[in-house]
Amino acid sequence: MVAVAIVSIAAGVVGGILAPSVVLDVVSFWPLAVGAFFVGAALLPLRKRGPARISALLPLLLITMLGASVVLHLTGWEQLPSSSADLVGPSAAGVESAELTLSLAGRLSIASGPRDLYAVKVERRGGSTGVPEALESAFEDGPFFVVLREADGGRWFRTSGWELSLGVGPIWSLVLDAPDVQADLTALQLRALRLDGGGSVALPLPGEGDVAITIDGVFVVEVPAETKVEVIGASSVPGGWVETADGYQSPFAGPSLLIAVVDGAQVEIRQP
Repeated sequence: MVAVAIVSIAAGVVGGILAPSVVLDVVSFWPLAVGAFFVGAALLPLRKRGPARISALLPLLLITMLGASVVLHLTGWEQLPSSSADLVGPSAAGVESAELTLSLAGRLSIASGPRDLYAVKVERRGGSTGVPEALESAFEDGPFFVVLREADGGRWFRTSGWELSLGVGPIWSLVLDAPDVQADLTALQLRALRLDGGGSVALPLPGEGDVAITIDGVFVVEVPAETKVEVIGASSVPGGWVETADGYQSPFAGPSLLIAVVDGAQVEIRQP
């Protein structure tokens, strides 16, 4: 069973189910493996004259260690070596506006977070995406600028993509480029958004002013209910929207989501 567990982990890495960094996480549990061998050695005299099931204790301890290390790896426990590839930005406190640019060759999922301006956790599945690296700049009375890019993390740190968390306090201007974007932006404040690639995005309510959005690629865009939306370009829109000279408009009033669809893009807009 121990051999089967080790072979299963190796097969998961080779097959891309697990990131190679799982090997580092398993190896980091070596003190427990050594302790299990000492326990087995201490029980050796009892095994010779006691019940046969005592001999199964060492393999059970090893299998438990392997299973626990894989589970903790998949949950992203911060104390494991694989978590050294994760990236946490500064606190969002005091930041009124921020601009973030990100280009990624792998999968990108986005959600909101309460404290940090941004945080990136690498996914624990295998792939070809590197580790995140941030370039930051801030000016007095101006926005906080962030550029997130891939860096080579070596053979151990190649994953299927990133999980990005953005702080809910600042007003964001985002440029996102990835082939598979799954973004929930409903809790954020947006000033502008540029989408390239493909995927699905849930947009927030506009604030006091209009929100400019440009889309190039294949996207499903969910907009809030009873929100004014103006679309320039070809797209699929909900029933009841008004066709205009340049595109479509939802039958609601107030600050607008201004969506510009680049020629050749395939965009489906949904509204509850």
